[in-house]
Amino acid sequence: MHVFTAELPYEKDAVVTKFLVKNFYKVDDFIMSLGQMSNIPPSRLLSFEDGRFVSEKVFIKNNYKASGLKLYFYYIPKALISVTWDLIRALKHVNFKCDIFFAQHFLPAFVAIILRKIGILKCNKIIYWMFDFFLIPPEIIRSLYYRGIDLIQRFIRKNVDEIWYTTPRLLESDKNRFGELPASVVTRLTNGCFFEKIPVKYPGKIPPLKLAFLGSIRTNNAIYESVDTIDYCLRRGLKVELHIIGSGPMEERLKAYVNKKKISKSVFFYGFVDDGVKIARIFSKCHFGLALYSADPYGPNWFLTSGKFRRFISQGLPVIVTSVPYFAKYIYEYNAGFVVDNDPADIYESLKRVFEKPSLLKTFKLGVDKLYSEYNTDRVFKLAFDSTIKNG
Repeated sequence: MHVFTAELPYEKDAVVTKFLVKNFYKVDDFIMSLGQMSNIPPSRLLSFEDGRFVSEKVFIKNNYKASGLKLYFYYIPKALISVTWDLIRALKHVNFKCDIFFAQHFLPAFVAIILRKIGILKCNKIIYWMFDFFLIPPEIIRSLYYRGIDLIQRFIRKNVDEIWYTTPRLLESDKNRFGELPASVVTRLTNGCFFEKIPVKYPGKIPPLKLAFLGSIRTNNAIYESVDTIDYCLRRGLKVELHIIGSGPMEERLKAYVNKKKISKSVFFYGFVDDGVKIARIFSKCHFGLALYSADPYGPNWFLTSGKFRRFISQGLPVIVTSVPYFAKYIYEYNAGFVVDNDPADIYESLKRVFEKPSLLKTFKLGVDKLYSEYNTDRVFKLAFDSTIKNG
């Protein structure tokens, strides 16, 4: 079976493609460079046959750093147009024919629907893996942008063959916003979807207690609260470190903030890393993954299954998480870490428990391993794809 998939250029999104390459005869993977981070690779098309890499074609590279009016009215539209053109050119290299078009972003789903409607794309099934949901914010600039996304979502959800949601909240929110789906559109839940575990050594003993941060460096990822937590702990005698994997427009500002607090010896920056092996090696130094989120009612974090959770759990890292994301329920239910308030004092109290009783780390790791075994990508997606193929 020939599957065409399209993903964003982040290692966390490649997990599905790896499953497809292992389980389908022919896979064409289009990797989109949408551009809001500093070192995103160019849009490119990779082809695989029978699990073997066949060829690669490189398209446009979008490397944008901006905010405000320029971001929403110039850079993002420009990036979307460029990537749409790249995607159409990529389809040309697979002769516009495939059994399944698996869209890991709304943009390729939209393009695939249009091309199929006008008869160019010959595709038996379009599956849209919906992992994001944005409420419409009150600010005029962002409001216009997300209303535009809503128009596209309304069109996509009625014209694909299947929508796969990553959390029940996402499914419920989609229904509340847009109403019932047509009877012809199948819905599935694909909770968890953890990565392939990469063998690495385990971290050394504490102290210091090492925390990992993974993600775009922006305020709604609570990166400043993460840094403040390190500062708070150090001032109270807990030897801790923060290892930051990520980039973005706020990176230099954050480094200046770390220097101002005089904690640069305890905060390490690795920049944007798009290699799972490199990420795993960095995580092998760490004892916990740090996943703090501010309670932003207009952010997507309440609805989605964050990539950082998936990578933390995959590498055996217990997670320190705020209660905002849906995934916090798994951390609680499987005893795979701490659920905390987005407050350095509260996080300090949790970390202090580990300093006083290091065996907690082993207890949490047992919970992490159980969670991974039940929700790893191979298990979750095999069930989903087997059901998809069986039913047509």
